[in-house]
Amino acid sequence: MLQFFVRVRARALPFGVFPIALLLLSGLVTPFFTSRAATLSDPAVDSYNIRVGTETFAGLYKFTTNTLLVETAQAITNMGSDVIKFYLGTDTSYQSGVTLPSNVTNLMTLARDEPSYHKVLDMPFRHFVLWAYPFANSDEWWGSGYNATQGAADYNEMYALTRYLLTNYNDSGKTFYLGHWEGDGYLNVNGWSTNPSMATIQGMIGWLNNRQQAVDDAKRATAYTNVNVFNYAEANRVRDAMDNGPTNNERVINMVVPYVTNLDYLSYSSYDAQNLSASDLYLTLNYMQSMLPTNKAGAVPGERMWIGEYGWGYESTAAQEPLDRAYIQKLLGWSSGGRCLQFILFWEMYSNYNPNGATNYCLIDYLNNKVPSWYWQHFFFNQARLLTAQFKQTNGRLPTDTEFSSLVAPVLNSPLPAPVSLTVANLGATLVSNSTASVSGTLAQGIYGDQQAGVWVFWGRQDGATVRSVWEESLYLGLNTNFSLATFTDTLTNLASNTNYFFRFYATNDSGEAWAPTSARFTTLTLNPPAFGSRLNLAFLGYTRSETLPNFPVLVVLNTNLAGFSYRRFASPTGGDLRFTDGSGLLLIPHEIDEWNTNGNSYVWVQVPALSPTTSIWAYWGNPNDTNPPACTTNGAVWSPNYELVWHLKEAGLPYADSTLQHPALSGVAPGSTAGIVGHGGAFNGSSDYLDAGVINLGNGFTLSAWAKVNPAANNIQTIWASKPGGYTQPGFALYVNSFNTTDQELRLETSDGANGQDAETAPGAVSSNQWHLLTAVVDRTVGTAQMFVDGIDRTAKSLVQITFENSLVVDLGRVTNSFYYFNGTLDEGRIEAGTRDSNWVWATYMTVASNSAFSSYSTVALQSPPLSISQNAGQLLATWPASGVGLDLYMTASLVPPVIWSRVSTAPALINSQWQVSLPPTNSTAFYRLQAD
Repeated sequence: MLQFFVRVRARALPFGVFPIALLLLSGLVTPFFTSRAATLSDPAVDSYNIRVGTETFAGLYKFTTNTLLVETAQAITNMGSDVIKFYLGTDTSYQSGVTLPSNVTNLMTLARDEPSYHKVLDMPFRHFVLWAYPFANSDEWWGSGYNATQGAADYNEMYALTRYLLTNYNDSGKTFYLGHWEGDGYLNVNGWSTNPSMATIQGMIGWLNNRQQAVDDAKRATAYTNVNVFNYAEANRVRDAMDNGPTNNERVINMVVPYVTNLDYLSYSSYDAQNLSASDLYLTLNYMQSMLPTNKAGAVPGERMWIGEYGWGYESTAAQEPLDRAYIQKLLGWSSGGRCLQFILFWEMYSNYNPNGATNYCLIDYLNNKVPSWYWQHFFFNQARLLTAQFKQTNGRLPTDTEFSSLVAPVLNSPLPAPVSLTVANLGATLVSNSTASVSGTLAQGIYGDQQAGVWVFWGRQDGATVRSVWEESLYLGLNTNFSLATFTDTLTNLASNTNYFFRFYATNDSGEAWAPTSARFTTLTLNPPAFGSRLNLAFLGYTRSETLPNFPVLVVLNTNLAGFSYRRFASPTGGDLRFTDGSGLLLIPHEIDEWNTNGNSYVWVQVPALSPTTSIWAYWGNPNDTNPPACTTNGAVWSPNYELVWHLKEAGLPYADSTLQHPALSGVAPGSTAGIVGHGGAFNGSSDYLDAGVINLGNGFTLSAWAKVNPAANNIQTIWASKPGGYTQPGFALYVNSFNTTDQELRLETSDGANGQDAETAPGAVSSNQWHLLTAVVDRTVGTAQMFVDGIDRTAKSLVQITFENSLVVDLGRVTNSFYYFNGTLDEGRIEAGTRDSNWVWATYMTVASNSAFSSYSTVALQSPPLSISQNAGQLLATWPASGVGLDLYMTASLVPPVIWSRVSTAPALINSQWQVSLPPTNSTAFYRLQAD
């Protein structure tokens, strides 16, 4: 029996996409929909060279029944790479785990007839970097001088191999690079302590020119398209040539490469440069570039150099990962004529040297464990392709070399996290009418080449959470075709009036499903604008970022400096009749009055459903029939769903309220009350004042912030938030200003698991004293990083976080938890948020307070013009007008002949039966009346 749990409403769907209600079959829930949707990929991006890769030579272990070559090639393609480097020659048993059959007698038959080699060449790699050693000669047959007969045999094999590759892989998109092992290995005399003989140098020059000629001749003799073969040489002792004296500075780079006149490409086995500073590394690459012969400049595609080997196998696999990332980042920063290095190849997939943990030249170790550098490369391949696809979708073209480097280099600042397949968020709802609402949500697909996801919105009068069958309604919105964050918007119809609704966005594909983190709310309970005497429009033209921020709390500041504003127009002396709506002027949105001051500034926090440069909201007041504050002013709705704690610090003593209703400060030593950045703040004395939030479970990602003004006399650590005692290795976290016993004005986040500690920090001078600053730390425990913001700007100089620090401890404001390092100065708006806020959110949080009048554009207050009526009741003249005319006074004049003098009627208006009344004195003369706002 089919049992339908969810009512589904959908338009015409793409072919092969079927909205299917949930089925309960033997206790198992079937997928919500099935699809033959396309993958989120682009052929041009698929073939784009993302440079990073690895190689396979002489691995000392394997784990399958395949040959070593096939097994490692599959491991490389499974990691996500489309470049591979391996050996061609007679020594296949050692290098590739392949025993040669008798019919394989040269390079061409090796590629064509040996099953393992042929299988790997057929794999979906686009770039093959190959050590190619002809069968007819030994590897270094030219070491005592070049021999024309042996050269001819080499030529014939290189020529035949080139023609075979061009012909067999015609129109495949593959490129083959034929080269050799480290060239300076052949020039080694007594550990490179002296120069090689001129016969050896001339022999190598002849050998390389001969190989290049064979490749060039074969290409001229062969018709081919969308495939290519090139020749390359490899140098490895480049720094010897640059740094040594004349008795031992003759190396491949300066004595051989310049004389290989038609050389296509140059590879660099870069162990002698991988630990250099960026400037010295770039000098080395520039030196190599200067040695390249120019005949092929512009004739071969891209930069003519690449990194053929690098690695730190003598380090632990954990220690290699940051070295690996940092080196790649430096290499990406080098270019020549706008072209960047073609490849950066790690040595290697399986270790070829002392594999049993003694050395670690591997991405998969001898126990079949993927090491940290495997994961960063695997995640990098995905992220690089995704960023490239986003660039192409935005710009209509692929990035240049330097543009690609700028795209991907920042992701190497810290360990790369595993990509998240689907990330869904609710943006907000806008009421179109009392029975129709527009809802928006976003989807980001984090895996390049994944199936395009279908997007839905679920809604109903009860929160169905992440159980589809509980929701009353759902609407299919379409397939995602965007590589970047995509916004989906649609209209919900047939809504019941005066009803609260929940909604939640959802996405699914073959990889799984994802929901927005929490359900959002909207209501068809609408405001009746004519019932309110005053209204004010607020636009957020000062928010200039492209990202739309959902459920963002903005600060609204009301005072008599606003055009047309008067506190007399409020029906409630404490602002109880204040209401806010979205841009439609209908849908009520949450607000919280922070402080109300009819003699100055009143501060109100309002949750904007979706903050963007085009967003506007409305404020209404002046309704004496609705003076009870709505529930949102006290139930924490403004701060839902992601705030853990919001302390406005306006109180004069304990307890201090938490606007989220979760963590009020019930204990501590209360700071003095003083002027804050928003109304009142806390004056902390630097010796005993602090507030205790109790235990807060922060999860793996959270955001700490507070407005702080540091006393100029403060000369040591000034603690903002802390869950740890003093002491670098004490467990927990501490966010503070100033390093120990200094006034260096750094913002620092110290974290420790009780044994090991880490610091994230800004540069010195980031937090000046005696000035207000918004100090923010965005903490991601999963990847071990934090971003340090000062006044909305990312000022991170060091980003490390101890990933195992305790994240569920007592949290204090104003000291570390063992009564040290008290804060000396003023604090305001202390907040702790669940999740890692991005830079746009942090910047907007700063701007809405620090530059409120620039961030928010306040219109002139619009006043209703209520009709004035004069009537007689039991002989008594009455002037009456609607209740929305709160704050208006009745004026009279005896003549309209200029100059007209209006006088206020002394009798105060009274609200009777939802209208204002003033009893008029009996008179036999003519009088004129009007309403006026003072």
